[in-house]
Amino acid sequence: MKVLLVTYQVELFNIKSLKEKRSIVKKVLNDLRKKYNISVVESGFNDNKKIFEFTLATLSKDKDYLLSFYEKVENEIEYNFGLRILSSEYEIL
Repeated sequence: MKVLLVTYQVELFNIKSLKEKRSIVKKVLNDLRKKYNISVVESGFNDNKKIFEFTLATLSKDKDYLLSFYEKVENEIEYNFGLRILSSEYEIL
């Protein structure tokens, strides 16, 4: 069994308060959890209104599936949520 760990740093636009940021972050993370049945947590930049960081983990026997899943989530964030990914790092264990 292989584990995919990915950390994304995502830029937010036109955010006026941390409360507004939290509502967006909560929606993104909950939607990813429900759609893909993955573990996901906000992992950094908790007090920054412009950027949020989250880490996700998932399992599979197939390394190619994990790599395609990584790209699928990246596309989901950029196209479905309309956010910009500043950086992403993945590791397969």
